[in-house]
Amino acid sequence: MITDQQASVLFNHNYKATGHVVVNQGGTSSGKTYAIEQVLFCVACETEKLVITVVGQDIPNLKAGALRDAQSIYYNSATLQTMVKSFNKTDRIFEFNNGSAKYFSSNH
Repeated sequence: MITDQQASVLFNHNYKATGHVVVNQGGTSSGKTYAIEQVLFCVACETEKLVITVVGQDIPNLKAGALRDAQSIYYNSATLQTMVKSFNKTDRIFEFNNGSAKYFSSNH
């Protein structure tokens, strides 16, 4: 777990979940995306050669939502920055020192 990030109840619920599928319900601005992005960063850091793809309706929506949250988490965590080998903003790819990668893509 990345220790210099603020962990919400929603983060803990998702991070500690044992099921294959976890359903997150809540209204706009309830913190679902942010908490899930934190969990995905943790899993990518903990698991070698894992490929994570975050898919959105389209690139503008990804940039306004999930990618913006991911960048905020990344830039505000010195610990995470040491675990990420590179972040390609143009291609929307985080590459980790352990061989894992986190992609942001649209389904169109």
